[in-house]
Amino acid sequence: MKQSTPGRALMLFFAAFLLLMVILPLLYPGGSFTGLDGRSGVIENWEKLRFADPLTRAVYTMGDLFCHQEEWRSFMINGSQMAFCQRDVSILAGVVLGLFVTDRTADRFYAGDKLFLILGAVMLVSTGIEWLIEHSFEVDLLAARAATGVLTGIGIALILQYVIAKDYELIVKLK
Repeated sequence: MKQSTPGRALMLFFAAFLLLMVILPLLYPGGSFTGLDGRSGVIENWEKLRFADPLTRAVYTMGDLFCHQEEWRSFMINGSQMAFCQRDVSILAGVVLGLFVTDRTADRFYAGDKLFLILGAVMLVSTGIEWLIEHSFEVDLLAARAATGVLTGIGIALILQYVIAKDYELIVKLK
């Protein structure tokens, strides 16, 4: 197994999930998925999703469980809100982008370098700062939410690649 294999597998998994979130609202009449606002950690929209096929229901139920799904903070496709809010979709897009870039540059950079870990951690902080500004000053920063979400996602990708590289090193040493 090559060092990049786990990172590529994660990238493909997350990219497929992101693609599903974009495509699913297009498969239904416009405005089929609206008013899904709720709380994280609680499945509240099961009845609203009863018309959907099992895959669509599964993706939107995961959004219902892990995201607040506030409509005004969600990307809209075909008049429907995506299964996850703008910040979560942006984080997922950042993870896919970060895993892609680190995979493409693996021959020039070693992901096990602590710089990957430090840079990833700094990027994670961006979403926390944006959240703190929003709540401290009672402002809504939609564009900042998406931008810091992508930065956080890239940070997560850097940390994942660091962990993967360190695990790969350990496996090679044990052989």
